[in-house]
Amino acid sequence: MAQLVGVAAFVLGMHTMIGVLSTALPTGQQEIRPRMGDPVVIPFNLNPRNEGFLEATLTVSLSLVADGGQVLATDSATVTIPSGGTAPVNLELRIPMSQFQQQMEDPELISWVADIKVTSLFDLISFSNTMTVAGGA
Repeated sequence: MAQLVGVAAFVLGMHTMIGVLSTALPTGQQEIRPRMGDPVVIPFNLNPRNEGFLEATLTVSLSLVADGGQVLATDSATVTIPSGGTAPVNLELRIPMSQFQQQMEDPELISWVADIKVTSLFDLISFSNTMTVAGGA
């Protein structure tokens, strides 16, 4: 009986994690509109949903990285999403104007790095992934 309960909990946790992960990633192309000023602010908004049966915790970190691995800006957030609920994630990357202008001279030399982690079932089930996308804002 205990094995059956364990398998059921695992399946429910996996279903929850996959559902949250699939809605946490933007579909299509997300338009990136920097707000000019000093510093330049680049907002990034996600609206993950939890269509699973268990509560899930989503941790997202987004960085703008120059050629050579220099991190220009980073922001992160952690949200808990109840079963059947949503939780907006609003990130802001802040870059000094002079550095932003210098990097935008050749935007192909910068990349976006997103680290995403979803946990469920009291942190017993987790999944994390790092994605890198080349190209500037």
